[in-house]
Amino acid sequence: MVEWIIPLTDLVVIGLLLVIGGNLGSFLNVVVHRLPRGESVVHGGSHCPSCGSAIRWHDNVPVLGWLLLGGRCRDCGAMIAARYPLVEAVGAVVIGGVAAAELLSGGRTLPGVAFGVGRPGADNLLLRPDPLLIAVAILHGWLLFNLLLGAAVETDGRVVPARWSRMAFGITLAIVVGWNALLPVGIGIEGPAWMGRGPGRGLGIAACGLACGALLGGSSTPAGRQGLMLVGAILGWQAAACIALLRPVVGWLRALLASLVPPATPAGDGDSADLTTGEFSESIRSVLASPEGEPPSSIDPGSSPLNEPGPVAVSRSEAAGDRGPFLSRLIEPIARNLQRRGLSGGDLMVATAAFLLAWRWLWRVVVG
Repeated sequence: MVEWIIPLTDLVVIGLLLVIGGNLGSFLNVVVHRLPRGESVVHGGSHCPSCGSAIRWHDNVPVLGWLLLGGRCRDCGAMIAARYPLVEAVGAVVIGGVAAAELLSGGRTLPGVAFGVGRPGADNLLLRPDPLLIAVAILHGWLLFNLLLGAAVETDGRVVPARWSRMAFGITLAIVVGWNALLPVGIGIEGPAWMGRGPGRGLGIAACGLACGALLGGSSTPAGRQGLMLVGAILGWQAAACIALLRPVVGWLRALLASLVPPATPAGDGDSADLTTGEFSESIRSVLASPEGEPPSSIDPGSSPLNEPGPVAVSRSEAAGDRGPFLSRLIEPIARNLQRRGLSGGDLMVATAAFLLAWRWLWRVVVG
């Protein structure tokens, strides 16, 4: 049994990180659902908006709860939009997967002399945790969460609220300036990665990254431009430039995969096949819209616990209009997003996750 302890520990930690990532995706769903209805994201249990029944704790598990329920409310049978488990699944794979790779490898996916010095594995992470590595993984999770938010809003044809963007950039700058060791790559290419100390180093790296992201993302969508600026502020201008080149490749691969998927057949009128249908999109539209014509209100994910439920029942009117099989309802939005001509925010999120997994190798190619 001794030889099984280490791999089992690794699997447990990986599973925990995937669950955390899924709950972050679930958290995004809850905030977008509750805010337009004037509900608190802190107090009050989750309930079905169609019949008012409380959602049971075992139905709150991200992705799995939706699958076990068959995509319907347990009490009234109202449809649950497939967007909810999809966002949760993306959060689990992207955020949880990147965090698992960085933490369990001991930082071997990251450049810089401060990482990759300890023994990899969950046992070393638990017995001799590296605060710097953990902080970097959290910072990168914050980056990927914002990119996921931008991608989710972009599918609705809207933009992330300005106040949320300002808050995200403000928090990021405060972190990297206050603890510049979280930036493993300096301003230059050939210079030592850890040259320089003090807040000036973090501010200089973040400023160059912001400028590079704004320049390279100038012709992109708002989600792509703001996301690339945030990438530059956290990962440096070198990463922003590399990810800007990688993003079209991700889009091409997505289009290639979409060519293997049969085109969706519209049901009823032309609006039924639109990506902006569904309760998730209506919730986002309600959150972003200002009743008095003012700028959209911010969405604050820090105000809700992470164990908020992702599966939330849609209205009965939507349930009546969606009579497709269970698996078809789950696969259809995936296929339609693959077939989108432009999904800059989603492509950026995937490109950033791929870059983080290969950052050390790519940096060695640059510096030789």
